[in-house]
Amino acid sequence: MKSALLVTLILTGTGAFAAEPSCTANLAVLPVHEASNRNQLILQAFINDAGPFDFLLDTGSQVTMVDESLAAELHLQTTTTASVVGVSLHGKGGKYAFVNSVRVGENARVGSLYVLAFDMKEMHAAGFKVRGLIGEDFLSHFDATIDNTHKRVCFTGVAD
Repeated sequence: MKSALLVTLILTGTGAFAAEPSCTANLAVLPVHEASNRNQLILQAFINDAGPFDFLLDTGSQVTMVDESLAAELHLQTTTTASVVGVSLHGKGGKYAFVNSVRVGENARVGSLYVLAFDMKEMHAAGFKVRGLIGEDFLSHFDATIDNTHKRVCFTGVAD
């Protein structure tokens, strides 16, 4: 009897560990872009429903940024100038632009957001082939789970 119970527990437990974790209904599951070979989390983003564009998930950035060339393509009206300070940016300037929405995947959407239009040519030269960064101003609307094992990011909660 004890051995049968032990075998049942082992078989049941093995199945639970082998299964891929499921996500709740209130969730965006985003596969990490296969083009990334440097442990970058590249996601498909939409600005004002235009896109998708490759954006780097940057948990260290306070603001969502778009490349100046993308801001021009989307005819974003820039306003206030801001200095950007980071590991290698050294106070370079950018300009804020108001957007109606930033969406990642199908369900992770934040409306009415100021993004920073920034010249990303140095990032491109360093091998980051992205059109922008998803920052904390977007992430703060969700509980984000980075699932490196399955190469995906899950956003729980619906903003907007």
